[in-house]
Amino acid sequence: MPRPATTARRRGRRQGEPVSREAVLAAARKRFGEQGYEKTTLRAIARDAHVDPSMVLYLFGSKADLFREALNVIVDPGALAAAVAGAGDDDPDIGARMVRAYLRIWQSPESGPTMVAMLQSATSNSDAHEAFRGFMQNYVLAAVSGELGGGEQARLRALLAAGQLVGTAILRFVMKIAPLATLPDDDVVRLLAPTVTRYLTADAEELGLPEL
Repeated sequence: MPRPATTARRRGRRQGEPVSREAVLAAARKRFGEQGYEKTTLRAIARDAHVDPSMVLYLFGSKADLFREALNVIVDPGALAAAVAGAGDDDPDIGARMVRAYLRIWQSPESGPTMVAMLQSATSNSDAHEAFRGFMQNYVLAAVSGELGGGEQARLRALLAAGQLVGTAILRFVMKIAPLATLPDDDVVRLLAPTVTRYLTADAEELGLPEL
């Protein structure tokens, strides 16, 4: 008598919808934005995304790694790189393009409040700090410096410009210190753009860049 046909056992999830990486990132972004890094748990993120907590670890490795990836959803390094490159009818000044692109991130109702919470977390929690630093080094600086020709001097230029922008964001959007917090965008662009342009485009000797 012939043996019944057998079906090969499938590995992985056997029931329910496939786990969506995007769903976990969306839940993480919301939790980190509302509660900060320390109060957010992987279990809460998993519950919001309707997955098992072990799947969150499987997809992202750790809470710090998930925090870094959530930052990448909020701040698109490609958009900042595009601001450096410029196109079509963009403002001809590279500094003005960068400042405006950065202000849009902080003023967006979708990304602004989350950026405030995440930056506060990065300045008060060591794990969040390391995740934020990794995001800046491996995503933002890599993308922007690539548009500047690559190399260590290009990374330093990008980092100097980032120092101006991040410092402004802390004073304007996080600490909300007047008059910087209340200046119109056009004034902020006018004041910051020359410095950002100088960092990104000035001759290396004139700027005083060290040999790296």
